[in-house]
Amino acid sequence: MIITGNAERGGVSIGVAPGGALRSVELEPEALRLGPAALAATITALVREATRNANRAAEEAMRDRLGGLTDADLAALGLAQDDPLIEDDEEPGTEGWRQ
Repeated sequence: MIITGNAERGGVSIGVAPGGALRSVELEPEALRLGPAALAATITALVREATRNANRAAEEAMRDRLGGLTDADLAALGLAQDDPLIEDDEEPGTEGWRQ
């Protein structure tokens, strides 16, 4: 079974494995018009979003196949949904956005 998480926006498509290992990056011409800082910020935000998606898919698959897993078990496997390294970033250009 291969589990991936994906996210895309502004001509940038990201695919990651659970835990955030990068599997794919695709850039359309519109992404290249963002400029270096905005492109880097978009990629970083999408990696985080895709990681959340991959972790959720892995958690669901693990619960379905193994049953009886606790949140502590999932955290030990690196699938904690409240992982402080996977922040909910705001969209670029909105208040609170960090560049």
